[in-house]
Amino acid sequence: MKSLRVKFIELLLIIAIVILTMASYGIFKFAKLMGQIYPMFMNMKYPMLFLCEGIILALIFAILFGLFALKKYERNSVFEKGTLFDLQVIALCFIGIFFLSILSIIYTNFNLDGSITNLIFIGCGTLSMLIAQIFLLLCDLIKEGIVLKEENDLTI
Repeated sequence: MKSLRVKFIELLLIIAIVILTMASYGIFKFAKLMGQIYPMFMNMKYPMLFLCEGIILALIFAILFGLFALKKYERNSVFEKGTLFDLQVIALCFIGIFFLSILSIIYTNFNLDGSITNLIFIGCGTLSMLIAQIFLLLCDLIKEGIVLKEENDLTI
């Protein structure tokens, strides 16, 4: 049963990576379309494209390390330093998404008055910081598990 759940989650994560890759391409097309419709915002095209692509890339990176952690879970090696490293990288990716969202908000505020897209970045930033805190909590639990496992191995 555990193997079936792991395979299902792996499939979902791979589908998420494919969708995010397509979204990354879609952002390029959307930026080109917006540049044609609103030529007065062409000065914002490349910085915002860089920030949005950075958010997607950080999310893909987090999912990849999630796959690595899932493989370790499948091999019953949860309480090891490798799993801890994977979870820490995932948390750092979400903290990176938070900072990229903040930079996007600051950049659009300097260039536009009252941009509605800031609501999206506020939501994205808040959600990513919440997810980062959850993964940092998991890191603390894994650290405790590693310490307990080492103590248990020493007593045998």
